[in-house]
Amino acid sequence: MGIQALFYPQERSTAPEIMDDPGSDRELLERTLGQLVLVNRLLSRMRGLLRRHLLRDMAERGEPGRTWSVLDVGAGGCDIPIWLVRVAHRRGIALNITCLDHDPRVLQYARSRVAEYPEITLLEGSAFAIPGSYDYIICNHFLHHLTDDEIGRFLAAAHRACRRRLLVNDLLRSYWSLAGFQLFATLFLRGSFARSDGLLSIRKGFRRRELSRIIAGSPWGAPETERIIGHALPGRLYCVATQRM
Repeated sequence: MGIQALFYPQERSTAPEIMDDPGSDRELLERTLGQLVLVNRLLSRMRGLLRRHLLRDMAERGEPGRTWSVLDVGAGGCDIPIWLVRVAHRRGIALNITCLDHDPRVLQYARSRVAEYPEITLLEGSAFAIPGSYDYIICNHFLHHLTDDEIGRFLAAAHRACRRRLLVNDLLRSYWSLAGFQLFATLFLRGSFARSDGLLSIRKGFRRRELSRIIAGSPWGAPETERIIGHALPGRLYCVATQRM
């Protein structure tokens, strides 16, 4: 056992999360989705990634009048798409966002939250059979819900459907992350699945070399694709993969 075993759980957990159970308590599920807004806002670093790798790319490509299409896979309560629409509007960038989820309970929860945003469309469906095509595909804290085989199927589907860029943001599997989230959850996440599922999610997360290997073994590993694998505090890993035009 090497010294890294002191800091990183060696294997990804394959245990299911409570929120992924279609029979889980609906009230607790909705409370969990509401609390994940706080998790995303304070911990996920997704907003910064979207500023750097989506909004900046849209602006730099210099296509005035174009409406960009974005697919958010596993968008949950849609707090991130709502934020993205608001910021894009302030910057004069037009976009449409499709939020894909397989759970009708999650989509029903999100429906009232996106009612004031005609740019956002909710879609029930599978991440392994993405309909249509999009300029950008994003997912935040989604990949760890999948098995290794399912990740490969999703990345292949995303590659077929994505014209420009894929942005994946997920969890670094480490004991530091577990300790930090335990404290955060004790203070802020009560009466929901967020604490137990969050700790399990970290154990289902990735190490950097694992994420690099997964991406390299997918269609996004092709030589014509530009890839960035990065680490963001606290405890996040991300991949930006761009199709060369």
